[in-house]
Amino acid sequence: MQKFFVHLKIFLACVVFMMGGFTATIACAQKYPDRPIKLIIPYPAGAVGDIMMRLIGQRLTERLGQPVIIDNRAGGGGLAATEAVAKSPADGYTLLFNGPNHVTNLALFAKVPYDPVADFDPIMGIANSQIVLVTHKSTGIKTVGQLIDRAKLKPNELNYASSGTGTGTHIAMEMFLKGTNIKLTHIPYKGGSAAVMGQASAQVDISFSAIPVVINFIKNGTLVPLVVGGDQKIPSLPGVPTYKDLGLMNYDVAVWFGLFAPKNTPLAIRNLLYEEIKSYLSEQAVVDKFSDVGMAITATTPAQFGEFVKSETVRWPQAIRDMGIKPE
Repeated sequence: MQKFFVHLKIFLACVVFMMGGFTATIACAQKYPDRPIKLIIPYPAGAVGDIMMRLIGQRLTERLGQPVIIDNRAGGGGLAATEAVAKSPADGYTLLFNGPNHVTNLALFAKVPYDPVADFDPIMGIANSQIVLVTHKSTGIKTVGQLIDRAKLKPNELNYASSGTGTGTHIAMEMFLKGTNIKLTHIPYKGGSAAVMGQASAQVDISFSAIPVVINFIKNGTLVPLVVGGDQKIPSLPGVPTYKDLGLMNYDVAVWFGLFAPKNTPLAIRNLLYEEIKSYLSEQAVVDKFSDVGMAITATTPAQFGEFVKSETVRWPQAIRDMGIKPE
């Protein structure tokens, strides 16, 4: 019965589409979905984006009656993963979950094999992630003030991990260094999970990271939280100050996540996916679960998300060039 109503939504959307004077597409005429949906993620398993979309994928599987398969394709700044979706059939069976690297790659690579706006239809903005600055316990640093004092006394002696050159964690740290006028040595890793494990094993001193992937290390005392991005306290880290508390909001980096489809995917399919995910994200238990780990649900409409992505294609490439991060 549940699947019947899902198919009914698609049928009615197609009728409305035809009444507007347009030709119905083959995809609209078919029952969607009638086979598994592949959701490509340019992040490794265990990364915050992967954790988020596995929850959403499970709900879509239940609601749509077909498996939603999470396909992790980490590495290379997400170029290969994003290009794969851009070149996939526009039938709703291959989707892309992406974040800031969707647009920052424009300034990080000499050649980008996709257009972040022209090659995709935005389905929705899903959430923003607050990040946390952590030190390894061996440094003895427990506050931002102590970090600044140490770094100014011995510039570049302390090092920091990122999930890769030009990634969100790299940009966040460069903005923090600019705001605090200190210097640290950059140690890039291949992915957020590798960076976290490197720091947890004391290979590096400091990093910015998504809260879900470091919360257990914080709880067991291996990593010490110094500050969280944004202006909202995190329930799971109640004593940790925010960027607003420290007067650093001008240097804040909001890490966003959203869902895309290949260009010209039928509107009825995109609307169905938007409505199903929006319904899931509106549940209070889901809101609370995301909030506990520093995720703020946005659930923006396709039009809103599309305009946001356009603005990001201007904002971040320019910021990256200003910070002197060179393309590969």
